[in-house]
Amino acid sequence: MLSLEAPLVAVLWQRVLAQAHGIRLTPLLDVGLALACWVIYVMDRTLDTFGTKDAGELDARHAFYHRHRRVLMLGVIPPALVVLAWMAFCVIPEGILWQAVGLSLLVALYLASWSARSSRVSRDVFICCAGLGGITLISDMPMSTGYRFALSLLVLGVMVLSFLRQLEIRMGQVVPKEMTAALLFALGCTTSTRFLAMPESILEPVLESLLLALLFACNLHGISARERNNTAGHAPLVIGTLLFTLMVLWMIEFGTLEHALRGPAQAALGAIVLHTLVQRSGKHVSVEAHRVLSDLALILPLPLAWL
Repeated sequence: MLSLEAPLVAVLWQRVLAQAHGIRLTPLLDVGLALACWVIYVMDRTLDTFGTKDAGELDARHAFYHRHRRVLMLGVIPPALVVLAWMAFCVIPEGILWQAVGLSLLVALYLASWSARSSRVSRDVFICCAGLGGITLISDMPMSTGYRFALSLLVLGVMVLSFLRQLEIRMGQVVPKEMTAALLFALGCTTSTRFLAMPESILEPVLESLLLALLFACNLHGISARERNNTAGHAPLVIGTLLFTLMVLWMIEFGTLEHALRGPAQAALGAIVLHTLVQRSGKHVSVEAHRVLSDLALILPLPLAWL
């Protein structure tokens, strides 16, 4: 109910990536990632409840946030954001800070596009202002040209998807919410290592982020499919993730990629196998048990990263 599983998964995978790249992270980087991840999850699920006319239609988790949304929005989230702001300016290294700022722009657009259920006009005005302001800010960030370009493309992509809503094209039909959330989650997990590892080319951080994004997408989409009791379309995602992971391991074996990705790829492969087993047994357990098992499938294979 408290959405504590997401911060745990994020911190453990950040630790695995740091170990793989030979980076020593300060504990406060784990605290900052966990708190940021938790705040985003709480805001996402709380915003999902706005505009709901019948609370009885909500699942148990969203019903919890519906009952306590005033306390969360007024008494919990603001202090948490203040702590995050203090950590950003006083604790987090400047390079990681700017990457986190860029990612926070995408998170804001994500929350406005997929979670907020306010009026269409106010939502799209906010997205336009945030998107254009974000692109302007990105252009002045002290980061590499490639990263600024990629970040600007992501912001523009979210803005385009929002405009498609004006044409009555549902966002979920263009890019499912689970896919977008998985990408943002992966970018958050790799933020510290992406800066501190200082890779010679952009290929490795891109493949690393994509590998985790696909893995987390399997988790989120699998949970969502089980809740809807409709697993159609999930198998291709799992097969695609498996093939991509095997391709990464093959590229490492033949020297195309650095060996730093071997450990995370091995852990991801184990997680995909466990995820498949959980999905196959999903009909025999409750929705709540399936959610717990799906999250455990992301954590239990992490020791494979040290083989």
